Amino acid sequence: MIMNADDVLTYFVNFAFDRGISTTLTNELSPSAPSCASAKHRKIVLNMNWSNKPEIPFILVHELSHLINHDKGINYYSSSTIHNKTEYKTNLTAINLLLNYCNKYDLSFDNPILFCETFGIPINLNPLVDVAMNIHNQY
Repeated sequence: MIMNADDVLTYFVNFAFDRGISTTLTNELSPSAPSCASAKHRKIVLNMNWSNKPEIPFILVHELSHLINHDKGINYYSSSTIHNKTEYKTNLTAINLLLNYCNKYDLSFDNPILFCETFGIPINLNPLVDVAMNIHNQY
């Protein structure tokens, strides 16, 4: 299978739907407006105009992870927020969801940088991706 961003988006929109989470993909926001997840409404709003288009698949999975982790309130995406405990756990959940996606479709990656580039994961998360890949590859 050749993976593209639309495949990833479709898979995870359906994944969310199967868990009672609705997703709105919109082109009506400015490129600087963050995507978000609302715990109360179990809803994700994904900004398809985001300034860094390759990051959009990761943003969807990241926001989905907030809801899977039962994070409270409304969480707005920021690629620079990694040191907060909630964001760390959310990023780890998102990376693991993407690794599970790869396993399901027999996609393999030998290095975390290529994995980050493929799914639009901010490069500052490379160390976390490296750890998650090592743990994941043990099983």
